[in-house]
Amino acid sequence: MALTDEQEAAVAPGRRERNKLQKRARIVAAARDLFGRQGFASTTTQQIADAADIGTGTLFLYARTKEDLLVMVFRDEMLETARQIFAAPPAAPDVVDRLMAVFNRMADYHAGDTDLARLLLRELVMSQTESRRSDIDELMDAIHDGLSAIIQDGGRVANAPLVARSAFALYYFALISWLGAGQDRGWCMRLLREQLANLINGNRVDA
Repeated sequence: MALTDEQEAAVAPGRRERNKLQKRARIVAAARDLFGRQGFASTTTQQIADAADIGTGTLFLYARTKEDLLVMVFRDEMLETARQIFAAPPAAPDVVDRLMAVFNRMADYHAGDTDLARLLLRELVMSQTESRRSDIDELMDAIHDGLSAIIQDGGRVANAPLVARSAFALYYFALISWLGAGQDRGWCMRLLREQLANLINGNRVDA
């Protein structure tokens, strides 16, 4: 049975949104594949548009530059990684061990393509466009919330949300030391463990 004009109008926004999400998913998949196979510098926006089966004009509605596309890829993949981690959080008895398990899994993601990870770090520390900030906000909220739940540790750590942000800042500095400054990953993560222990111990309610 044919839909009335009113019914068609009600259905259309949902259909448009699905189409938009599907195009975005194709764009992200195409960018990730091309960045991985031929490198960021050698990939053009035209190649990404062709691989996603869209026009370049449509591509620019989602991302104005390759750098925007890089952040989109990272946001989607890291958000899925974070959701998987926090859906089944580490079972270690000590909160620092649990945090290190989380951060090592995040670092494993970056280790999969260190060249792209270095480019990403550069984009994240430089001034961002509004679209890039929007892509990162949801990811950071998910990470901070997950870390806060771990740090709460049965109520024995005060100011868990604030401590969670500090813990992630320490991890981010470890990433910069490893990927940006060429320090050994193992050394960076050992230093991170020490820093996290000091942070957590300094904020225990029974300290």
